[in-house]
Amino acid sequence: MERRNYWQRMRRSRMSRRALLRASGRAGVGAAGLALVGCGDDDDDAQQQQQQAAAQVQQQQQQDQPQAQQQAEQPQQMQQAEQQAEQQAQQEATPAEQQEQQQQQAVQAAAVRQYGGNYTLNIVPNWDGFDPHRVQLATPFQVFNDTLMRLNQIYNNQGPVYAASIASLPEIPDDETYIFRFDQGAKFWDRYPTEGGRTFTASDAEANIQRQIDSLDASGQPDARFWRAALYQDTASMDVPDEDTLICKTNGPNATYLETTHMGYSFMTSIEALELWDQQWIDEQTNVELMSGVGPFIPTEFSPESHIHMVRNPDFWQTLDGQQLPFLDSLTWRFLGDPTAQETAYRTGALDDFSGNAVAIEGVEADFPDHIRYDRGVVLPLAMRFNYNQEWDENPWLDRRVPYAFHLVMDRDTIIDAVYLGKGKPSTQQHINWYHGWSIPQEEMRTLPGYRPTKDEDIATARQLMDAAGVAAGTNYPMIVADIFEGLYPGSSELYRSMYEGALDISVNIELLPYDGITQRLTEGRYPGQFPIWVGAGTGDPTGEWNSRLVFGASGNLTHYNFKPVEDIVKTMKVTLDAEARREMANEVTYILLGEDERYGVEGFADFAIMGNGIDTGIYWPYVNVPERSLNVWEREGWHWRKEVWMDTSHPDFPGDRA
Repeated sequence: MERRNYWQRMRRSRMSRRALLRASGRAGVGAAGLALVGCGDDDDDAQQQQQQAAAQVQQQQQQDQPQAQQQAEQPQQMQQAEQQAEQQAQQEATPAEQQEQQQQQAVQAAAVRQYGGNYTLNIVPNWDGFDPHRVQLATPFQVFNDTLMRLNQIYNNQGPVYAASIASLPEIPDDETYIFRFDQGAKFWDRYPTEGGRTFTASDAEANIQRQIDSLDASGQPDARFWRAALYQDTASMDVPDEDTLICKTNGPNATYLETTHMGYSFMTSIEALELWDQQWIDEQTNVELMSGVGPFIPTEFSPESHIHMVRNPDFWQTLDGQQLPFLDSLTWRFLGDPTAQETAYRTGALDDFSGNAVAIEGVEADFPDHIRYDRGVVLPLAMRFNYNQEWDENPWLDRRVPYAFHLVMDRDTIIDAVYLGKGKPSTQQHINWYHGWSIPQEEMRTLPGYRPTKDEDIATARQLMDAAGVAAGTNYPMIVADIFEGLYPGSSELYRSMYEGALDISVNIELLPYDGITQRLTEGRYPGQFPIWVGAGTGDPTGEWNSRLVFGASGNLTHYNFKPVEDIVKTMKVTLDAEARREMANEVTYILLGEDERYGVEGFADFAIMGNGIDTGIYWPYVNVPERSLNVWEREGWHWRKEVWMDTSHPDFPGDRA
């Protein structure tokens, strides 16, 4: 979609998520399909929802009448709000926008979504189990996005925009109370341990949240693998007045609590699964039977060597324009790690969608000019990660001048060229600063040490810092490299090694490890550092992520980052409901984490040195129809958008049934 008017839309649609939620609660419109707006959206349908919601907020703020009278007037108010929003959209849209809207409406009206087909995609063969709260890797997250669901969901990452899911959008009568209504009709799959497909209840939600709060393993001991428990641990109390209602209270105003309902690690399962499988999820990481959910697809086959297959949930409760979701009969993720095998599978019709390096995609596009090409940002930046654990005697990173020196000599442009074949951009922190606007703009970032295109000055400064830290020439620095990363990008670890050894006059010892071995090192505190590593990011606003990762002792802070000025700011961000104020504080934190705040120098340098984000370059067959919003950004937190994918089974290229 053309983005010429995105920032114009963002400015006119920006509003407080809290204000919108309060108004929706008072008006009783926290139902499926209402979008919650953070900063804006590119999708015209979502924009119309935003404007409707904005009109409702304005209307509610003007009213000063008893609650009973408000409820009696709700139908009339909502009708008036819709009319106002429609008029506002028509008045504010430029002629080009009006034409674009009319064209899209015509296309949508003409589209006849069909049922049927098996959608086959490829994903990195990187698996650590079916536990909805403890898995860490991107591959299970993608599978969970198709099979499990959250209380609420991201509708669109631009903003972000939220929508109802298992629960209606929460009512927020005050800054500390969240009322979730389970009135969407969500039902568990009709299979063990919920035979008959019982209704999802408030008690299920309470049990899932309590498990995160407790963060205990099956023996009752603390379990550090609940990496995002810190956000749920802001829950002061939960009350279930009836099985359709869950009331959560926080221990003060909290700008991050709503994020817990849609972020990763917030997938919901049944009470029966929690009681039966807590230890089995650890012991039987490839057992596909250990899933109990309410999502659009039901997993039926899993092979760590080849694929995971899932079939349509016949009892899925959500609809789109009157049609029951999902449209597909089935969905298959294939685990093809070799890029050549991926391309071959796509060319022969064994894959419906192919995401690869730019050269491969351009070659396929040249041979299949009618196929649909896309380029989207990847919210999994590459980074180097350090460990600041002061209780580990062999830790080489305790003097912050050393990790800062490694950050300075990291040649980000060379890495992007080698790993992503130039399809990427440097970034300053985990959230994509060139996409979300929550960090330093690209132009300014490229003037900072470590990000400047020329490296001579950075290398000279880095050597001075290593000398000042007392690091002798030839000192060895052990580094972990994920074996799967080296398999996907052969030679990448050697590129990093030569970069650091040549610039800093040191030696680097590389140890290839699987991800479960890396996790063990993290939880034990004996983590020597890692490159390259994918690090997860959320929806732009880093408040929740930082309160989990940059607060000493928090559940996500396994690298022992400990700098009080940063901790004070991110804690303040958590209780600051105004998004613009949080954005300003986020900018301040970013400078500290980069070692560029003149008050603190390198003392507050981060536990990550972010290299940058790739551009996911891909192509799909013309019989595949995907929601346009899914092409904005690759996001492991997910929007559950594949439930809306449909395939034109009458298209001449449609492959029919696959083995």
